[in-house]
Amino acid sequence: MSEQTAPPTMSEEPMVAVEDVTLAYRDHVVLERLSFAKPALVSQTFSIDPPPPRDAARSRPATVISLRKVDVAPQFDGKSLLYRTGDHELERDPYASFAAPPADMLTAAIRQYLRDARCVRDVVEPGDELPADLLVEVHASELSGDFRRKDDAAGVLGPEFLVLPAPGSADPVPLLRREYFRRKRIPSRSAAAVVVAWNQALSEVMQDFLADLEVALAREPAALHE
Repeated sequence: MSEQTAPPTMSEEPMVAVEDVTLAYRDHVVLERLSFAKPALVSQTFSIDPPPPRDAARSRPATVISLRKVDVAPQFDGKSLLYRTGDHELERDPYASFAAPPADMLTAAIRQYLRDARCVRDVVEPGDELPADLLVEVHASELSGDFRRKDDAAGVLGPEFLVLPAPGSADPVPLLRREYFRRKRIPSRSAAAVVVAWNQALSEVMQDFLADLEVALAREPAALHE
């Protein structure tokens, strides 16, 4: 006589379904918690900004400066923010970009800093009708976030300023040439913190440059209005 297997009772079938629902609910809760722990990355756009215009008491004589467009090193002249992650390693941020080419923003910001200076009467572009007394060229060799060391992140700005007599001057020797390197530590390894550091660094650089420019002009006043 063969043995017969009893069919499942009604009370056994719902137990499997309840277990499946419980596991599915648990997995849903875990995924939901993970989504809160790791929010979706959102693209951000940043700027390097000029200072607000102000009425400065002009020194006498104040000079007219011709400012060339800032030259940014090729590796840093793109619109994506760039971070140093090793001594010879650079990484672009796919979620953070400049609102405009960095050369354009640096030029606009430096132009306004010059216009706010007491020793500057006006700032023109090369080729403008207003004759300039001096020509200022700026080369930015560094514009990066320094993430090489975990607990020592920083925003880095490295502009070099060259001040020359206006074209056609009898003495083409530079009045001033100096690199103003700044490395500003930041509280977090984030694009926003790096951009704040860049803006602060540029403000400090321009204060130092304008102080040096006043000294150079006082030392060689003949360079003006030749």
